[in-house]
Amino acid sequence: MAGPWTISRDRAEGKAGQDVRAWLGRVRAPAVPLVGPAARKPEAGSATPGSPSTGARNTGGRALPWWAVPVLTLLAVAAVVLAWATISLGQYGVSAAQAAASISGGPLVSPAPRSAGNLPRRFDVTIDPADQQIVTQLEQKFAAVTAQLLAGAARGAATGARVTAIRPAGLYGEPGHLDPLTSRPSWVMYLGLQSSARFGSPADTISSLMMGILGKYSKIGPWPVAAGHRGGQANCTVAWLGGTETSVCGWATGNTIGVVASPTRETSVGELAMLLIQMRWDLQRSAS
Repeated sequence: MAGPWTISRDRAEGKAGQDVRAWLGRVRAPAVPLVGPAARKPEAGSATPGSPSTGARNTGGRALPWWAVPVLTLLAVAAVVLAWATISLGQYGVSAAQAAASISGGPLVSPAPRSAGNLPRRFDVTIDPADQQIVTQLEQKFAAVTAQLLAGAARGAATGARVTAIRPAGLYGEPGHLDPLTSRPSWVMYLGLQSSARFGSPADTISSLMMGILGKYSKIGPWPVAAGHRGGQANCTVAWLGGTETSVCGWATGNTIGVVASPTRETSVGELAMLLIQMRWDLQRSAS
């Protein structure tokens, strides 16, 4: 009995051993072999799967096509050309606008309108005597400077041509504003000149006008401000007129000149510069 039992036991263990080895074989089959090409170390400069890119040409595992570099170069050149064209067109537009602005102002309204920039014209003369001195000095200085400008325009006119001029003027009130010194309504004085002959460069004309009002001993020069829709060139400054600090702003086009003034205690230079633009819309017609 010992023999058969022994034989029977050996057979059972042998079969079980074969099953276990077969199962282990199936489990071990996907493992990476320890020998062969897969076990070799990666060469220098190469990238293993899952490792970061190690070369400039390795872009996510794909090399750039041969036409990529030329195309990118052309796109960069096109971007530079487009930017240059945009800047050039912008500069051309600004230059064209400035050139148009220098000639867009039309004739002055004469006599001065009853309202300018929503400021009503005052026909009374009941202003403070000190303020009257401001107006008187402004008128005298304006007349002296414009006489010289008209003489220059006449010299530049065609031979035998008759040069004519108009001089509209008006005193305008500022509703809701009171002079803090006199408690009287604030005011803005306007003086204008239009010639049948051209004065010359608007920039030179307005500079001559403002310096004539300031006086040759003035230590404050005029500075440029926006001229508004009527075009030309505009300046503002602070002048001493009648012993009073006065805000003064003016404009010039090819053949028109205008100036507005008010004591600084009533109207600051910044406020007067804005009023100049608003008043010109009514004081001067469009060129068209």
